[in-house]
Amino acid sequence: MFDRLDRYVARPVLSAWGFAFLFLVFMLTVFDVLLNVARYVTVAERRGLSVAEMLLNLLHYHLLGVPFVFVTVAPFVTVIAAMFALASLMANSEMVPMLFSGRSMLRNLRVVLVTAAGAAAAMACLWSLVIPALVEPRERLQNLLTKEGSAAITLDTVVLRDPGDPRRTLFANRYLHEQLKMEGVLLFDRGLARGDEVAVRAASATWNPERRDWELEAGVRQTGTRILAQAMLELGTVTPEIVWRSGKDRSETTNLSYAELRELRELRPNRRDFVIAYHQHLTFPLANIVLLLLALPFAVHFERGRRIERVLVAIGVCAAYLVTDLTCQNLGYRGDVHPVVAAWSPTILFGSLGVVLFGAMRT
Repeated sequence: MFDRLDRYVARPVLSAWGFAFLFLVFMLTVFDVLLNVARYVTVAERRGLSVAEMLLNLLHYHLLGVPFVFVTVAPFVTVIAAMFALASLMANSEMVPMLFSGRSMLRNLRVVLVTAAGAAAAMACLWSLVIPALVEPRERLQNLLTKEGSAAITLDTVVLRDPGDPRRTLFANRYLHEQLKMEGVLLFDRGLARGDEVAVRAASATWNPERRDWELEAGVRQTGTRILAQAMLELGTVTPEIVWRSGKDRSETTNLSYAELRELRELRPNRRDFVIAYHQHLTFPLANIVLLLLALPFAVHFERGRRIERVLVAIGVCAAYLVTDLTCQNLGYRGDVHPVVAAWSPTILFGSLGVVLFGAMRT
């Protein structure tokens, strides 16, 4: 499938990609440490952690964060690395002999596009398989490093609709994830008609894995004026994992898998950020290819330009995409446009422009 020239082009592309990604990981790690070092030291002292223990926890935390960084920066790393590699090949007059061999510019750049497709596939795999498994241990480490109190994962407010019966809605004042326990519980069933309302209240509800349901403390069931004691919540469709994921704010939805976001869209239909995050899990990997389609024609056009000029073009293209994407997201969050439209608009706009420019690229 790939000949010797393809492998020759792949070496600078992949090396530039790896260098750019590791550089970004290093810079983000340094910025985090510099911004939070005072808090890390204070919390470590109050928890009785030694310097070595604090550093090991910090190293572990940032190592766990590498997949999260990958899905955040991969499209931008891809286009910058491609521009670096192409600039290097042109500066060393290696692209012209390839063209004289009968290979078109599009054929010479095939490896770059395959690399972009590989980065997109890696993002999808990380979101599906890896990141969901790392969220909890990474969050526990973050709490251990930054919170002076308990390092346990808690949610202050829970509001969920029963996926099996949309008439039933669960409310809880607080959820303690490590204890699998909700406090201040109310399950309200509005019934089929007026007067059919049912409310189940409890001081707390603890997940019983054997019965696959929530065991109530001081639970009561109220139907009209009739009040009876109730031992179980009878809401096995809402598991502890669902409760915990439902409390993610807008900035944390990127840590959820495709399946989790689909599930949460049904449980929290009023949360526009879940809809936007789900579709961005589809569109953002495509940005690897979209940004390349936009940037490569400029790189080829400025064939006599310096390397820094091509890198600046790549940064400009990334900045334009990022600004447009953030603007559309905010419009979707505010309800000014439909969440699906907000998520797909940057990809459709920049993708269409990229296809036109790439198709007209001089070869």
